[in-house]
Amino acid sequence: MKPPRHPTPRTENTTEELCLMGPRHLDELLDLVASFGLGDATPSRSALVARWREGVAEYARLAVTEAGAADAPTIRPLPKAMARHVARLSELDGVNRTFDTVPVAFGLIELDKLVISQYSMTRAVVERICAAHPTPPSPKRLAELCLPLQAPAADFKLVGQNGREFTFASDAHDMRFLDAQVVSPTRVQMGPVMGHAQAVVALSVGFSANLLNVVRYNGRLVLNNGHHRALALRAMGLRYVPCLIQPCASSTDLEQAATSEILGNADLYFESPRPPLLRDFEHPGLTQAFLAPHMRRLLTVKIETQRRLLAI
Repeated sequence: MKPPRHPTPRTENTTEELCLMGPRHLDELLDLVASFGLGDATPSRSALVARWREGVAEYARLAVTEAGAADAPTIRPLPKAMARHVARLSELDGVNRTFDTVPVAFGLIELDKLVISQYSMTRAVVERICAAHPTPPSPKRLAELCLPLQAPAADFKLVGQNGREFTFASDAHDMRFLDAQVVSPTRVQMGPVMGHAQAVVALSVGFSANLLNVVRYNGRLVLNNGHHRALALRAMGLRYVPCLIQPCASSTDLEQAATSEILGNADLYFESPRPPLLRDFEHPGLTQAFLAPHMRRLLTVKIETQRRLLAI
């Protein structure tokens, strides 16, 4: 069964995933589609492989016809209307702690030359972003969307606890473990414990700074974070959007700033004639839509202890 380029209409329990066929390794694509749990509606392996090969062939063609399409992207200065917002952002401890290894800059980046490192998008997320903002958004609203000062208004709760194991759930996929700190018991409000507490180990779970963020290296901009927002803004007609930029002068800088996906495929993103671009999601020869269940992010934190004697 050949997968349709546009699946059957969504239901209340499903969403639509728009996937790029070419850049992703074949086994990653097969695993992704299997995770959708489509049952009898799952396209056959041979059909998926055939669509993937079509995408590979199209990227090979683009490597010739659009060679250098990602090179030398334009970066414009931020408008004065965004200066106050960026000043407030730069004072946030969470932002400074996140971006403390490579110098940062802010500017308006060119979406049509933006290299991407995420090959599937949830259409409902993109549509929700578009619906929540006027077209075009004001500079203030645009800065708040791309460079938020606060955590998202997302559902977040503890859904399971078993001894020293805690499971959290959120409809925002950005939920993650943030940090571990040792603090004095006098600094926190805590319930009774079995003994006399001398220290409290605080494990923080929540959301990242979640800024639209790119790394700049070898004359290209590769999106580190914010793929859905970037795609939504392009759908709204914008061509330049505010972004935190990490200029990397060396491979060492890149190792500090980029995601593991970017580092693992650096040749594709920074050396190939025509890497995957944000605008590829509008290319019918490169995209494939799948129905998928609504997914929530689960995060489990487990605590292990070790007690021993040591001469020190």
